Amino acid sequence: MLPNPCHARVRRGFRSIAVSSASLLALGGILAPAAAQEVAQAPEQTGLGDIVVTAQRYEQRLQDAPISIVAVGGEQLASMGVDSLNGFDTFVPNVTIGGTSGQGNSVANFAIRGIGGAPSGSLTQESAVGVYIDDVLYARPNGALLDLLDIERIEVLRGPQGTLFGRNTAGGAIRYVTKKPSDQIEGNVRAVIGSYDRRDFSGVLNLPLGDIFAARVSFSSNDRDGYVKRIVDGNRLGSINSQTGRLQLRARPTDRLDINFSVDTIRSKDNGSATIVPNWSASDIFTAGLYGAQVPGGPPVNVALVNQMRALMPASVSRSNYCGQGTTLAAPVALSSVLGCIQSDMDYYHNQGGKKTVYGGVPDVSKFDSTGLSLSLSYELSDTVTLNSISGYRNSDQYIFQDWDRTPLPFMQQVDENKIEYFTQEFQAIGTAFDKRLKWQAGVFYYWDDATNYRRRFDPTAGANSASEGTIGLGAIENKFITTKSIAAYSQGTFEITDRLSATVGIRWTQDKKDFSTFRDGRGRVLVNGVLTPTQQSRKGKWSNFSPKVSIDYKWTPDIMTYASVAQGFKGGGFNDTLQTTCSTSPLPFCGLSEYQEENLLTYEIGFRSEFFNHRLRFNTTFFQTNYKDQQIQLIDMGPPPLQYIVNGDSTVKGVEVELMAAPVDGLVLRGGFGYVDAKYDDAMIGLSGKTALTPQTPYFRSPKYSYTLGANYSYDLGDFGDLSFDLNYGYKSKQASFPNPTNMSILPSYGILNGRIELKADAGWTLAVVGTNLTNEYYFTNGFNPGGPTTKATPGLPGGTHDFLMGFEILDVGRPREFAVELKYKF
Repeated sequence: MLPNPCHARVRRGFRSIAVSSASLLALGGILAPAAAQEVAQAPEQTGLGDIVVTAQRYEQRLQDAPISIVAVGGEQLASMGVDSLNGFDTFVPNVTIGGTSGQGNSVANFAIRGIGGAPSGSLTQESAVGVYIDDVLYARPNGALLDLLDIERIEVLRGPQGTLFGRNTAGGAIRYVTKKPSDQIEGNVRAVIGSYDRRDFSGVLNLPLGDIFAARVSFSSNDRDGYVKRIVDGNRLGSINSQTGRLQLRARPTDRLDINFSVDTIRSKDNGSATIVPNWSASDIFTAGLYGAQVPGGPPVNVALVNQMRALMPASVSRSNYCGQGTTLAAPVALSSVLGCIQSDMDYYHNQGGKKTVYGGVPDVSKFDSTGLSLSLSYELSDTVTLNSISGYRNSDQYIFQDWDRTPLPFMQQVDENKIEYFTQEFQAIGTAFDKRLKWQAGVFYYWDDATNYRRRFDPTAGANSASEGTIGLGAIENKFITTKSIAAYSQGTFEITDRLSATVGIRWTQDKKDFSTFRDGRGRVLVNGVLTPTQQSRKGKWSNFSPKVSIDYKWTPDIMTYASVAQGFKGGGFNDTLQTTCSTSPLPFCGLSEYQEENLLTYEIGFRSEFFNHRLRFNTTFFQTNYKDQQIQLIDMGPPPLQYIVNGDSTVKGVEVELMAAPVDGLVLRGGFGYVDAKYDDAMIGLSGKTALTPQTPYFRSPKYSYTLGANYSYDLGDFGDLSFDLNYGYKSKQASFPNPTNMSILPSYGILNGRIELKADAGWTLAVVGTNLTNEYYFTNGFNPGGPTTKATPGLPGGTHDFLMGFEILDVGRPREFAVELKYKF
């Protein structure tokens, strides 16, 4: 027979949504069994409910787990007003989730305790935070801000997870755990209407198919208008239009064999990020170049390339008719002769913008289409040994067009087409020995990835045509191709030395291989039949690593535990797409395809877990320090063309996490969490230009120093009718840097978000809720990129006169404003 998963709405003498934090922030009471980290219901008792996890792939109470976890159940996510991974971090200390600089939410960026990476989403970069859907690695950040559909819980594992989890989890892991098919006919339908013409609809149907098989089908459609208005056409940026579907099949042919198959599809389309331009500069390379002027320190004006850009739009988009030059530039001009009319043209468009308004240029487009398959087999070889096989495959296509400057003037546009395909396979053996005093596991892991980025650039230094393809007005070509193969083997064991003292030892060996190629119009030139011709350049590399983990924990009483651990994290090296113009005269080897090394970090962690007053008060805290060796840090040189690349450097990250949960009276649950991170680079770092690129005074990327969350839930029992509950959640993050490179970073101000929910839940199966998000209508930014001058702009950690002066503007992504919604759900 198929098992019926436990929907663990934990009751301890009162109705409540169980919330636990700080090694596990139990912000939700619907926490049920899953393959790798399970939550189960403990016996009835007064106070806060026990939560049992299997973060180390065997069952143990949360309060006994010597690791730092945050878990939020599906119902509590709804109560918090969270319907995707985007915004989830607001209510989790020391975690940041958002889009990438310049590409918005199309490409996700994750950081835990200030450790993340891949700030621009380039295919040559990889994150240090792994994302998993039911223990299958979601390997790329493209489209990774997943909608929450039929979800059991979201889990965040802080700190290196390399021993038991897949590749690139030096910062931690985020697990997206779905509900599994069961032997009951059940399901639900849900509809939401709200502000900005919000129209969400979702449904779930679970069907048993005899005694052995079961199927579960779920789907969702989310639509919402944007909130940053384009003056040119009245459309609004920041819209949401996504569809997600999932089919799960489960079979239990014997009591010992469990087979789970899943296929999902994710589709989204929007009109670009909710981006504004608060600052602009007329004397930058792109802005002055479009008007035929060279700026000091910039490249000479290429008349042909400038005219290609002007041909994209009528001359009338320039209020000054390009300072009287018309559509065609005859020859370069002095900057002083055009600076005033450049400023006037830019002021005309940008001064019409505001906090939630831009003038608008060519409309942005973002499309994403992905299909994933997974197959999980679990066989109990004996009463003490279980064998598991987890297979995953995903194919994704993404198209992004951006008119970066938000005006009709053709300063900077870009098209990205990403094609990504990857496969993962993991075999596990999990067991016990010595009368269950030893809990052990071992496994092997394989990963294959093939990714391609077809990019078309439009700017005055690249033009709008492709000489290699002979196309006109379709952009200059920048293509990247990368194939990655990785293998790993690991083992970990926990031994109970005494009834109170336990020790854990683990190790993982990893080997990454990468094959990278790139092609750019006008670059990578070599002699072909006596003519310098752009050609595709390639490099291969291999990196290996052993990552150990050691921890020890001691139970002072049944309700008080302390632990100490040391764990190493690893992320493989790679290659920069810093292709030079002519290979034979390149000052860099391999025609500029420079190699960056693997990064290693060592994290020390001390934790305290405690409960008091008959389980009515829970207090947990974790102290950590991470020593980073050869951290992969992204920098940018202006070029042209602008070159993004990675250098290796050292840094130190330390901090604390504190979580508190209390049930002072029946029906009321109070919760709070606090995070502090002090992250600094150890030394100054030198860029490819030979100049100092950042210093210990440079702010650490995506690492707010302070973050905290406060929440309260009160549930009133209406007897045989049902429940009436009130939920209020507030999350705060202090200021943070949007980008690693100080000459391009924006400092995002601190902000706090307040969400609330009132829910009437009937025992007859229906639920009616009123939801409010960002109730204080906080104006805040989720991302930013500042490649605009002048050079005298403040550059964090660097002396004056060093700021980037390439594109002529700063862009900031605005967070969603106050919104209200009404939700109706029926469960059967």
